[in-house]
Amino acid sequence: MVTTLTVLLSIHVLAAAFWVGGGFLLNVAMLLAGRSGDPGSRLAAMRLAHFAGPKVFTPLALIVLGSGAWMTEKYFDWGDLWIGLGLIGLVTVTSVGLFYLSPRAGRAIAGMEQGLPPPPGRNWVPIVGRLNLLLISAVVVVMVIRPT
Repeated sequence: MVTTLTVLLSIHVLAAAFWVGGGFLLNVAMLLAGRSGDPGSRLAAMRLAHFAGPKVFTPLALIVLGSGAWMTEKYFDWGDLWIGLGLIGLVTVTSVGLFYLSPRAGRAIAGMEQGLPPPPGRNWVPIVGRLNLLLISAVVVVMVIRPT
């Protein structure tokens, strides 16, 4: 029987799956482009990341948040640990993507298009991107096991 809960849960899980799967694939693309040594591949991967963050991952995050909030309001309890952890993880991952990764990608693209060398020092973007993927993956695990 199809209920409001099954519809909301399906939307929630599909959006989360696309978000995490897309993040995984984007991390693989960035890793391969970085290892290739080909500036064209790096630029293409950076453009993809810069597009996907605000245009794909943010809407998916909003769908996850909206459907999760609706389910929590109607069927669950806001005081449950797993719901709090999920909210913290979602807000953290989305904020890191919007306010750290996306602006850095934009600056890197502009520099690459002008033929400028990368700035000296450690490039933290790949590390932060992988940690962000790890965090959203941990949120998925928390949603599945639902610790109390």
